[in-house]
Amino acid sequence: MSAEDTQARASRAHDGWIGQRPSAARIAAFLAVGSIALIMAGVQPVVLGGLVTAGRLDVSQLGWSVTIEFLAIGVGVGLADALLPPRRLKLIGLTAALVLAAINFAAFEVSGLGVVVTRGLAGLAEGAIVWLTTLMIVRSPTPGRWSGVFLVSQAVLQVACAAGIPILVSPALGANAGFATLGASAALAGIIALVLPDRLAPLAGNRSDEPVLAEPIPKAAYVSLAAVFLIFSFFIGFLAYVERLAGQAGLTPVQGGLAVALALGASIAGSGLAAVLADKIAYHRALLVCAPIFLAVLVGLWGLPGSGVFFVLAGLHGLAWGFLQALQAPFVIESDPSRRAVLLAPSVQAVGAAAGPMLCSFFVTVQDARGVLVASGACLALSFVLAIALWVSRRRRQARSALAVV
Repeated sequence: MSAEDTQARASRAHDGWIGQRPSAARIAAFLAVGSIALIMAGVQPVVLGGLVTAGRLDVSQLGWSVTIEFLAIGVGVGLADALLPPRRLKLIGLTAALVLAAINFAAFEVSGLGVVVTRGLAGLAEGAIVWLTTLMIVRSPTPGRWSGVFLVSQAVLQVACAAGIPILVSPALGANAGFATLGASAALAGIIALVLPDRLAPLAGNRSDEPVLAEPIPKAAYVSLAAVFLIFSFFIGFLAYVERLAGQAGLTPVQGGLAVALALGASIAGSGLAAVLADKIAYHRALLVCAPIFLAVLVGLWGLPGSGVFFVLAGLHGLAWGFLQALQAPFVIESDPSRRAVLLAPSVQAVGAAAGPMLCSFFVTVQDARGVLVASGACLALSFVLAIALWVSRRRRQARSALAVV
């Protein structure tokens, strides 16, 4: 009996999971540690904005801190995929979380370039922790559903921390309130990591003692990952300039911030919807539905509408963004059924999130921010072309296989 047959039988024996189905407590622990690792993604304006106000960081360094951290998260996930087998997960989670906590507490005394460096180091540790959550998601029978649940859980935690830090922590700790919260949260993640299983079953084609990327992935998987990179560049590149577009449209700074919050809140709803529908809708069908919505948002904002229409368009962007993001795991799995490539998706998403705003910055001037609509729209269009091309190619292969059988 081949290794693939053995693994297939094991999967069926555990309700479709690859290997043994984790207990509810362990699934919750996987989701919790990953959500805690990504808190900074939702509280960067609070944490880094406080440092700017305190004179410990300038605006340029703030932008670099955000970019470097996203890139480092991607590198952290990629290194874990390349170097770590799915064993000693408790130790890996505990170590990465304690390193992250130490980095955040050490940031109490840093400023300027020191902040940029510490955020880069923090991103590496965060990536290693996110890798743990991805291990669980890709082994589930419904990775799209668990991706949606993970996105909702991390977003809810980010919103809670963004609201709680200024009210509960800042009065006592000032500009260091964000780092204190991040450090304490990371320490909590280290404790939660002790609930994780010590090991998980290897994916198809891998041995239990080798990392995922010890075996090559199909060429089609690289195309699907490129599509993920491009659409994430669109998501975040667009979002990074919503406040600038709002100001150009005549909205107040408060209204611009509200538009961003509305987009983020709608993305939570979109991810929740995807968690419900993930096993009922294919990515290419979801993309065919969401692409016209994104196009309407880009065209609508080019006209610099009033606040009401602006809020609606920002909300539509967030809703479609959250929905598609949750379906990217099953999309990559279609190109690589072994599920090795999908473990790279968080890394690709993080790099796309860093590249999007940087790319869009070349198309924005002090007078006019609408160039971001062209640049991000181009990323969306290329991602759409790649995704549909993959679907067409897959359908052709299936048709040839059917004819060969006949």
